Amino acid sequence: MEHTNIETRDAETVEHLWQTVVPGARISRAEAIQPALSWHAVSEPGFAFCDYTIGSTMFVESDPLDLVVLGRIAGPRVAGVYRRERIDTNIPFMVVDRPLEVSFTGRIAGTAVSFTRSEFDDAARRLSGDDTLRVRATGHAAISEQRLRYWSRTWEYARDVLLRSPERTPLIEKQARTLLLEASLLTFPTTLTEALAAGRPSRPLPAPVRRAKAYVEAHAAEPVVLADIAQAARLSPRGLQYAFRAATGRTPMQYLRRVRLDAARSELRSADPSVETVAAIAARWGFSNLGRFAAMYRGEFGETPSTTLRS
Repeated sequence: MEHTNIETRDAETVEHLWQTVVPGARISRAEAIQPALSWHAVSEPGFAFCDYTIGSTMFVESDPLDLVVLGRIAGPRVAGVYRRERIDTNIPFMVVDRPLEVSFTGRIAGTAVSFTRSEFDDAARRLSGDDTLRVRATGHAAISEQRLRYWSRTWEYARDVLLRSPERTPLIEKQARTLLLEASLLTFPTTLTEALAAGRPSRPLPAPVRRAKAYVEAHAAEPVVLADIAQAARLSPRGLQYAFRAATGRTPMQYLRRVRLDAARSELRSADPSVETVAAIAARWGFSNLGRFAAMYRGEFGETPSTTLRS
């Protein structure tokens, strides 16, 4: 990845830098730039990420062209218009297909990340398991406060890795890019988020979720962590969390716990109470804390493990 760190008061240079993230960015009015643009960015083919501050009275039109652009522009006197509607640019937003018009006076702090449409489509297909899915934006604002917090935390992580860390490696940079891409897909309203929210009851579960469930069921008696399930599903852990919850209503680890509880219940029902103990059966299914196991068991099945064993 190519890293750029620069300060400038030249409007043409400012426009050029913005174009490295949003190729269709155009400045139509710019008064004295004070304070100077402070620009920190990273880019490679199909991806760019920037963090900046600038002071001026300026009007900018940013056309995403064939990209998906996500960002935030914070300031006391900043106004944004997208699809002929005023939007609050102080809150992260997504721009697709149509230009964003921004005017501001004074100092602003901004961030932006851009991906190609094809990369968005490829990632959506991985998350959904639907090889025919094409991403179409259905709005510009996050679908919920919870998802917005998730995206913001992911953005902060990506910023620290891509722009601030003195120990960058290609592998970690790639991971940060992937996490930010998946967080964007799962946070802002598109045909993907609609498909995941609907659950598609008449269709099979998405392929990654099917792979995750199969792995959990085959390895429930073994030490399993989220990273193991995600690797089997061929998704990142965060991507799997959201895809799995959207499709099943629970997280992968909650599903693992339920599979283990069901297996323990089956053993308790068939065990000889003069030979077997609740503690031994619980331990075989990954429950080392007997008190916690008993509480979860009673919550799921309405009776204690010892009652099941004696029945």
